[in-house]
Amino acid sequence: MGTQALQLSTLKEMLRWYELNLCDVNLADPRGYRVRFLRENFIHLIQLRNKYGEEPKNARLALEEIERERITLKPGRFDAQRATELPRASEIATHPDLICTNWQALGRGDEAYVKNFGTERSPQYRVLICEVIGTLRQAVTVFPRESIGDMERRCQVWP
Repeated sequence: MGTQALQLSTLKEMLRWYELNLCDVNLADPRGYRVRFLRENFIHLIQLRNKYGEEPKNARLALEEIERERITLKPGRFDAQRATELPRASEIATHPDLICTNWQALGRGDEAYVKNFGTERSPQYRVLICEVIGTLRQAVTVFPRESIGDMERRCQVWP
């Protein structure tokens, strides 16, 4: 659809884009609930990894290192697809096809926002997982999904 993929240039520029376009804006889902993106979740959203293949334990310190350009874009140290698709997160949050309770047995988050960016015949589902904090929804992660089936539809809370 109309969402441009984020161009990979520098990690510092990607972080700045994330702050301006997802953290510093007021997003509301179709039910009127605010969907918030925290600066510290950038690390998890792009699946940034250290040289040992692990997500940095201290997200704030990692963000400071990104700003100082001491942590940079290195192949294998982040998920390029998830990073380039960050612009879709806003559209998933504000215009989902459906919202359901999180069907994943493991992992955090209470609700899953699902949007198809493809067609009915050739779907390209993307899922945004959010924690529920009263009327606030806090984004945790976003990822591609091949299909949406009966399990997801059974736990549907919107529409």
